[in-house]
Amino acid sequence: MAKCWSLSTTIRNPERNAPFLRVLQEFEGEPFNSNTQANLFKRLIQTKNYMPMGLPKRIKDKYEDPEEFTHEELSEILSLASYENKSIDNIEDIYAMRGRTAVSNLNKMCAAVARDSHGPVRITPLGMEIISGTPDFSNIFLRYFLKWQLPNGVDRGFNDFNIIPFIATMHVVKQVNEIWSSMGNNPVGLSKTEFALFIPTLTNYTDINDTANQLIEFRCNCRKLNGEEQKNYIDTQFIEKVINVFSLQTDDDFEIEKKINTLYDYADSAIRYFRMTNLFYYRGNGRYIDLSPRRSVEIEKLLETFSGESLRFGDIEEYFDYMSNLNMPQLPWENIGDLQAALINLREEATHIQAKIESEFQDQSLHSFTFDTDISGDLTILNNHIKETREIINLLNVDYSILLERSLSNIDTYISEISKLSSRRRSISGQDPLNLEWNVAQSLMALDDAKEIIPHYNVGDDNLPTFTAPGNTADMECHYIDFSMICEVTLLNGRDQWYNEGQPVMRHLRDFESNNHNENNYCLFLAPSLHRDTVNTFWYSVKYDYEGARQKIIPLTLDQYTKILSIVKNKYFKHSIRVNQRTLKSLFDIVYSKVDEHNNSGDWILSIDNCIDTWEKSYLI
Repeated sequence: MAKCWSLSTTIRNPERNAPFLRVLQEFEGEPFNSNTQANLFKRLIQTKNYMPMGLPKRIKDKYEDPEEFTHEELSEILSLASYENKSIDNIEDIYAMRGRTAVSNLNKMCAAVARDSHGPVRITPLGMEIISGTPDFSNIFLRYFLKWQLPNGVDRGFNDFNIIPFIATMHVVKQVNEIWSSMGNNPVGLSKTEFALFIPTLTNYTDINDTANQLIEFRCNCRKLNGEEQKNYIDTQFIEKVINVFSLQTDDDFEIEKKINTLYDYADSAIRYFRMTNLFYYRGNGRYIDLSPRRSVEIEKLLETFSGESLRFGDIEEYFDYMSNLNMPQLPWENIGDLQAALINLREEATHIQAKIESEFQDQSLHSFTFDTDISGDLTILNNHIKETREIINLLNVDYSILLERSLSNIDTYISEISKLSSRRRSISGQDPLNLEWNVAQSLMALDDAKEIIPHYNVGDDNLPTFTAPGNTADMECHYIDFSMICEVTLLNGRDQWYNEGQPVMRHLRDFESNNHNENNYCLFLAPSLHRDTVNTFWYSVKYDYEGARQKIIPLTLDQYTKILSIVKNKYFKHSIRVNQRTLKSLFDIVYSKVDEHNNSGDWILSIDNCIDTWEKSYLI
């Protein structure tokens, strides 16, 4: 029987699930028998959504091309991949087993029904939302976590549980904050260590009160200790926890350490996903996870409505229907009174942020808003006002970041993080693309005197990103006095860089040009390396035309970009020379002008390093 709960085996990043769902959709209506399971696994390989272990480099390199593998190439890959199973002799049965494994998380998420005993394959409404062009992942996560419970009939080994983990966690955080506040302290939510020690092992909603009290006791004991004593106390608490919860031998050091690491991993996963609902947010520079004050009305209504107790279902089909219905459960704050209270709360926060900007930066405010005191209207009108006010808050937070970053105090961090992302061979937990967008956006805020920088990634109430920018828009927009630009970033290096970024980048820039009637519109394109097909695509639009007019696309490697950031930093701190928007534009113009001096894209790209050197020297003037 399971002893703790985890999201890592139940819900994965939905953006990574979407390709699997699209392949599974090809089999919709077919019985999910061993033949379908094996064919699904082969299609996942053929569509390059799955790479078997042990393939030679020449095959691995082909994964970077956008085209599917041919049937001949698929046959070769299957012959090269070594699949053995002690209990299964038939290779097709092994493929079938791997096909079942590939969709297990889709089944657990209730994004699809792909089980031999449950009729033909079908994609649920939840699954269709995930693979739609514009999925609302915040709503997907919120609806999912409000319903995901243990036991549930899908996840095995949880019959002794009685909990909706998301709701129970919210109750614990709220109670801990209330107790901590009553003791004369400022509430801070839970530290990541506290979360790991107490939350994944909470398996019954009736233990919420005890868990909150135990956590407070743990925190108080920690506060009494310093340095090595505190570390030893925390280690002891974790050791005792895993020995008791997992029934380990006291001298089994290997298994004890393994289970402690498991609790930290489970906590990290839960925090990351819970935060995507926008009801949780980071505080204390990411050291604590807390309930979002911006959603206080919604949170109060949820905790009044749901205790954290799991529901009872007649059969697994009833549970599937409930989980996959995006309209369930009904949100308890969808009424006039609560929406009005939420709107008042948001307007107060927006006013506070605006006042903080004016106080700290005097006459440098980038935007100014006047808020209506009228809170009348029906549900639709109030929801629209709430959405608009949230967007204003996000914009004001970006303004504050722009003004704050101009000190260049964090520029070394951004240089370091971008460099790490550029050289990393494999993504960590699927967050690298999001982290790249974040660090580039922050560095652009620090780089110059922008009027407005608009990242298109979704942000939580902590003003930190939750999802990458949608595919139908640029990653970020930047507006200056003398020019405007979009910025597109990617970690793709191979030919798939051209497939995913070539035409879309030019289209995004043309759409941006059409909406911004400024002859000086640019696109800054950043990648670890520039694939020749990507460069050739950009070259034609830069030297000749795209849809009838030339474009100003500035392609840089991430190393070149961090070199520019280092130049900016050194000129400021060593020579008191500050970059401004004209300085940045001059660099772009130098790179763009070199197009007319060359007859091929390769020579143009090779000239960019010299362009940066030329710009650095002119920067001293």
